[in-house]
Amino acid sequence: MTAKEIKKLAKPEFAANPEKFYPTKVFKKYGFHRASCPKCKNNYWRRTEASDTCGDSSCVGTYTFIGKPRGVGVEYAK
Repeated sequence: MTAKEIKKLAKPEFAANPEKFYPTKVFKKYGFHRASCPKCKNNYWRRTEASDTCGDSSCVGTYTFIGKPRGVGVEYAK
């Protein structure tokens, strides 16, 4: 099996039980919540409603992170 095939098989389990596979308590502690990308349908973690996609270059159309700091304590542009 390829990596893509394995991910496709595992994706429903990850979506149904995120606390089993991700540090959900830590994400929530730092203000992140789980969202679903309307374009690719992948789940992802975000801190703000200003972002409406997962941020992947195929969904956004470009690399948006270059030159923009991200992380805890960083002010997000509106």
